Amino acid sequence: MPIFTTTNSFKGQRENETTVSVIRKHWITLLGPALITLFLVSLPFVAYSFIADMAWYPVFSDLYWFLIGLYFLVVWNLFFYNIMLYFLNTMIVTNIRVIGNEQKGLFANTINEFERDKIQNVSVKINGLLASLLDYGDVEVQTAGTEGSFHFSSLPCPKKVQDIITGHN
Repeated sequence: MPIFTTTNSFKGQRENETTVSVIRKHWITLLGPALITLFLVSLPFVAYSFIADMAWYPVFSDLYWFLIGLYFLVVWNLFFYNIMLYFLNTMIVTNIRVIGNEQKGLFANTINEFERDKIQNVSVKINGLLASLLDYGDVEVQTAGTEGSFHFSSLPCPKKVQDIITGHN
C-alpha cells in the first residue's frame, strides 16, 4: 500500500536513519467532528426559520447575522482544530526506532520513542463490526526496560502496521 511507504524526513532524525513509514489515525476518526460541525452549522438556519416571522426580527436582524457570523467563525476554527490534531498525531517508523507524536492542543504535544530492537511484543486489537469492515484498530507495543508499553489507537490496517513495526513487511 502506498499509504505506508515514505521518503519523508523529520526533526531529530539520526544519521543513517531512514523513514520506513508515517502513519496517521484512520480517516473515520474525523467523521465524528465532521458530523458535529454539520449539526452546529445547521442550527442557525433552524433558528432562523423560527424567528424570521417574529415581530422583533426586522429590528435585530443585523445583530442576529453578525452573531451568526461570529458563531460560524468559532465552528470553523473548531473543525480545523480537529483536522490539525488529525494531521499532527503521527506514528513514525524508521529503520532504528518508532516515534509517536501526540498533539494534545495547540501548544502541547508529547513525543515518545523507542528503539525497534527493544520491542518484545506488538499486539493488535480490532474492536467492533465497523472497525473490522474499515480495517482499523489499536496497536500496542511492549518494550524491554523502563519504557513499558505504548498504545496507538485507531490506526488503519493495524496488522500491516504490526508487520512494519516488527520488520516482517
